[in-house]
Amino acid sequence: MNKDEHLRQELDEFKKEKERIRNIVGEIGGKNNKQHKVVNFIFLLLIGILLILGVVLRKITPYLTLEIVTLLGIFKVIWMFYEFQRASHFQFWILNSLEFKLNEIERRVKRIEGMIKEKR
Repeated sequence: MNKDEHLRQELDEFKKEKERIRNIVGEIGGKNNKQHKVVNFIFLLLIGILLILGVVLRKITPYLTLEIVTLLGIFKVIWMFYEFQRASHFQFWILNSLEFKLNEIERRVKRIEGMIKEKR
């Protein structure tokens, strides 16, 4: 296999790996995925229903409505922090893996440089 074919093969492998990592990060929290949309819709729906029941229909006292809506808002913020933490942890794991691979490549390059110096 000549040099161009080898480089092309490495480039194709890199593109496949890049796409795989992009998909994994998207599932973890890098993108606005289906789970996030469903959770956001549920929170908005619950808050909307509570506001309609409390403020418009007066089925619940305004004070209780405010407390429950605030509690739901706090739950939403906690969920957002959890999702952010998951994504950050995964990104840290990826960066740590990259650092490990770079160190391994650096060791190989130094070994190859040593072999070249010995041959000269």
